[in-house]
Amino acid sequence: MPAPRSTEATSRLRADLLGHARTLVRRDGPSALTMRALAQEAGCSVGLAYKVFADREEIVIELITLELDDLVEQFDEWLAETAQHSVSANLDRYATILLDSPTAGLVHAELMDARIVDVRLAAATRDSAFLASLHTTVPDYLRLEQRRGRVRADVDADAFGFLITSAIHNLIAAGSAYPRPTRAELTAILDRVAQTIT
Repeated sequence: MPAPRSTEATSRLRADLLGHARTLVRRDGPSALTMRALAQEAGCSVGLAYKVFADREEIVIELITLELDDLVEQFDEWLAETAQHSVSANLDRYATILLDSPTAGLVHAELMDARIVDVRLAAATRDSAFLASLHTTVPDYLRLEQRRGRVRADVDADAFGFLITSAIHNLIAAGSAYPRPTRAELTAILDRVAQTIT
């Protein structure tokens, strides 16, 4: 009988499988993530994946948590680099961060799946720093630009921040059926917003 896997070895295996799951989702989309596909991606048996994860849903929730944490880090990096670019370019970059994140597709796909619409997903999202960051990042950025003198002092940073963030979030949440601008059109729209507030 094999010796039980140590806590450290289990943590390493768990992290390794999550890494393969992220690769799979980013390459092939959320629907491609099955326990069998994950095992094939990782080069292990399906049984091994089940030794560290109770089910696919547990992996999905872990992935969503990781991706939301990544988004918070990307927001922080974006904010730190904004002085190097124009207001228009910064708003476009912010939109790109959100729209190119695999989190949106993963959350949307799973919310459509009755197997995972439960308190676990709600708790994972609620407990992440992402929601607070989503609420404050653009208003904080606009106030920063006001101090730099690149956004007018009379601009309501909270109101414009809310509208910009909500508009981009809506493109994600509404799904592909919602009438939407192309990425080039969105860049042009954000450029016009930047011209309005500078």
